[in-house]
Amino acid sequence: MVKTEHPTAERGHARANREAPQPGTSLPPIQPVLRSLNPDIAPGRNGQNPVHLPTTTPTEQSPQGPAIHAELAAEQHVLSTEDFKLHYGKHRALHGITMQIPAGKVTALIGPSGCGKSTLLRSFNRLNDLIENVRVEGRIRFQGQDIHDRKVDVIRLRKKMGMVFQKSNPFPMSILENVVYALRIGGERRRRVLDEVCEKSLRSAALWDEVKDRLHTSALGMSGGQQQRLCIARAIAAEPEVLLMDEPCSALDPIATGKVEELIYALRGKYTVVIVTHNMQQAARVSDYTAFMYMGRLVEYGPTNSIFVNPHLKETESYVTGRFG
Repeated sequence: MVKTEHPTAERGHARANREAPQPGTSLPPIQPVLRSLNPDIAPGRNGQNPVHLPTTTPTEQSPQGPAIHAELAAEQHVLSTEDFKLHYGKHRALHGITMQIPAGKVTALIGPSGCGKSTLLRSFNRLNDLIENVRVEGRIRFQGQDIHDRKVDVIRLRKKMGMVFQKSNPFPMSILENVVYALRIGGERRRRVLDEVCEKSLRSAALWDEVKDRLHTSALGMSGGQQQRLCIARAIAAEPEVLLMDEPCSALDPIATGKVEELIYALRGKYTVVIVTHNMQQAARVSDYTAFMYMGRLVEYGPTNSIFVNPHLKETESYVTGRFG
């Protein structure tokens, strides 16, 4: 039996053969076609995989430096950087960051992946000191003192700046012992004091009502959202002045994220909070001030409402509206 193909299939094969490149020929360049459809498309690495970029990069647009909104000048500042640069070996990750963090406010650091947000956050309490071949220039001041001064006690500095990481990291011990861990290593043994601090911290983290009947059970049995709030309670128990949060909700479901956001909002005034986030809506909901970073540089910094509704720079508008990043 002779197998025949449908006439439509035959015509399709013939057209494909005519359009296929012959041996020794090359495909026509696709980049000009893409750019004619969308002028914001630029070639990717080695001319492949086009990526969306702003029409001008922040470094080209603002030779005078970042756009710092005037409202920041009226705030009392607890933390500041002055022409701060950080290098990983020969690679410079941060380029001359100068900014001031208002006391008692929530400041969000936003920007594309790899722009230096987490590196800057970890610089505030010198966690980058633990990485090999890190070199810094410029100054970071906490309450007016250079944190890189030889007289600074790094352990004490980190107690003043609690850290909450992207992934919750409860210790393999009871809920109560997790919360009072900082007090334990500080030598506190009085049960009454430990119980009071535990309850106070868990209430501040909006977790007390959920765990008050199982304080002596393992913290590893808690849900992901509860574990993250437990880590916040543990940071609060050390009585810090600043809370540093590195994408604290990235691994949480929407309900748990909402609870953590409510907690962050409630902590303003009592603590200075600096949060790194990729979630634009989250930054708009929880922060008082927002700093936009790009390629290791501070581009624009001001009140959150202004950054999202009426930014000074076109590059900031392009990022917060989703044109790139």
